[in-house]
Amino acid sequence: MAVTALVGISLVSFRQAALNNQFLQSKIGTVVRVEGVITTDPVLKEGLVIGSFKKPDQLSALFKLTAIDGREIDLPLRIRFNPASDLEIDQNLIVNARLVKSKERKVAALAIANGEITKVGKPRNIFRFTSKIRDDFRTVVSDSKAGALMPGLVLGDTSLQTQSFITQMRRVGLSHLTAVSGANFAMVATFLFWLLQYFIKGLRNRLWLVGAILFLFIFLVRPTPSVLRAAVMSAVVILAKYFGERSFGVPSLAAAIMFLLLSDPIQSTDPGFALSVLATAGILLLSPVIEDKLGQKIKTTWIVQSISIPVSATIFCLPVIVLLSNQISLVSVPANILVAPVIAPITLLGFVAAIFAPITPFFSSFLLLLATPFAHWIVIVSQSMANLPAISFNRSFVFFPIFVAVLFGLISRRKWVIYLSIFFITIQLITSHFAWPGSGWQIANCDVGQGDGLVVNLGEGNAIVVDVGPEPEIMNQCLNKLGIKSIPLLILTHFHSDHVGGISKVLQNRRVSQVWISNLAQPEAAYQSTMKEVNGIDLKIVEQGEKYLLPNFATQVLVVWPKLLLGQMPTLPGDGSEVNNSSISVIIKTKTLTIFAGGDIEPAAQEMITTSGYLSQVDVLKVSHHGSAYQYLPMLDLLNPKVAIISVGQGNSYGHPDQQFIAELISRNIQVWRTDQSGGISLATPNKIRVTGKEWWQIRWG
Repeated sequence: MAVTALVGISLVSFRQAALNNQFLQSKIGTVVRVEGVITTDPVLKEGLVIGSFKKPDQLSALFKLTAIDGREIDLPLRIRFNPASDLEIDQNLIVNARLVKSKERKVAALAIANGEITKVGKPRNIFRFTSKIRDDFRTVVSDSKAGALMPGLVLGDTSLQTQSFITQMRRVGLSHLTAVSGANFAMVATFLFWLLQYFIKGLRNRLWLVGAILFLFIFLVRPTPSVLRAAVMSAVVILAKYFGERSFGVPSLAAAIMFLLLSDPIQSTDPGFALSVLATAGILLLSPVIEDKLGQKIKTTWIVQSISIPVSATIFCLPVIVLLSNQISLVSVPANILVAPVIAPITLLGFVAAIFAPITPFFSSFLLLLATPFAHWIVIVSQSMANLPAISFNRSFVFFPIFVAVLFGLISRRKWVIYLSIFFITIQLITSHFAWPGSGWQIANCDVGQGDGLVVNLGEGNAIVVDVGPEPEIMNQCLNKLGIKSIPLLILTHFHSDHVGGISKVLQNRRVSQVWISNLAQPEAAYQSTMKEVNGIDLKIVEQGEKYLLPNFATQVLVVWPKLLLGQMPTLPGDGSEVNNSSISVIIKTKTLTIFAGGDIEPAAQEMITTSGYLSQVDVLKVSHHGSAYQYLPMLDLLNPKVAIISVGQGNSYGHPDQQFIAELISRNIQVWRTDQSGGISLATPNKIRVTGKEWWQIRWG
């Protein structure tokens, strides 16, 4: 074992040195001619919101580089290319691409395709054959969430699943079901052994055939680290049975780990590989202990195993999960227990359906019809538990003392340590749950990162919402936390993606009466996508001086910008863009507070608003343009707020907020609150402010 470790460390060093190849690094930031082969199935990557704009969607895949500008070089890259490109796994290609640095430790760089892609030959037969099976399998599944789930459960293919559903599964702790693991191999192998006993005599002959089928299964589900780990472990078990020796799970796992790390040491840095190994170790080491304890009270074996397996796997994976996500799902264990009984039927029916999909789609569809109710059950569990709480640690290292304390209590059998840890977590949960937004809140600024998402409380689940942030799920979770069910007025100040990107989830399961939009339909892509989402809702382009009264809620909205001139926005001087200066700006008066919100208006528009005669003193200023340096101070003096809220992303690349402007706010005795420092911000009065908190000690709800 020591020799293996030393060899592995040496290989990691050599591999890392290779990844830092001087010739390749000299090409970073330039466009080069790359040659190589795609080694994974391309995956659609939704374009990220970068500042005000959303990047276009791209396909992403791992790429084995063979040459740069004609010079031979053997290194792994990640390549991104246009979704219109018809590329698949094992495809050799030549393309001009721009090389940029990558944060992935397993690749030397990121190559962004630039221009036409030249295909060289065709993928090998085994990949063409398995890709055909995967493609045909996707065509026979039903057009539903349950149907989209089955390729993931059977083959690890998540291409049919929406990003929101993937996020939902991850939050509930069920995302591992769509990552092929040892459980899939075990179920398939067990099924094949059972089936082949009626056709083939002799254990060794069946072992040879099962081994060959499992080898093909690797290519069918794709040779990812977790799949290779599961395959190697299965091979060890099969060989042990072949030679008539007793198979032990732990030695098999150890052998698999050593083989994989010696063949590809870089896997030691892969979190997925670590989670896969830990989950297997938990099932092997802890699950029998739990089964013995439960077996004394529960006599049904499958019930005991359905509880012990997910519990043991979750416990062993907890440290790494918290390190990666900074949170623990409180529903992960019960969710896994609830879905455990249906995994085997889906896997086996789906496996046979996949094999027959290219041959007889009708028979495949029939098998999937039988499996659909089981898959639908998983969807129901994930949907019903998605909004239940999770413990969030703002710094993952806070978890480890608690985890170590509980582990120490278990080993030393000192129950008081366990009880004290549970008491601490419970108190934190209770207090944090009721900490935000607090009773009687009037205004809340959601923590949406580098973007805007303001909520004005009208009472009884109603609210005015000003902008919806860049990400749908983040804004949706904030509105859920605030208890918002109805939006009488939704104001989209302008069409930059950091203000309208979250629109889809905001509109789900909420009644929106009216939407205000800017009169400038730019950027065009964001405008068109937003119009599709708000189709069917009362839409209005507002003008300076208009008032919106909500007598039932004792609230008034005054539009102070934009000013329409012959239907066109004026060309404004200064550094601000035309889109930013087209932002709808409003003064909202509630029962207890008055707030000014102006989107991303910059000095040109701010000056015209200041001289318009529509401004008056307010309690709260929602600082324009994330606190940028482009501010017109006379407008600040006229508004004379008591509190300034800056909605800004942590560690953003724009230098927001500007420190000199913050100094101007402080010099005027204005309280400054920032989402990058305090998280979500809520106000009941100017003197009653609550935040979700980003302090190192804070445990947040959900």
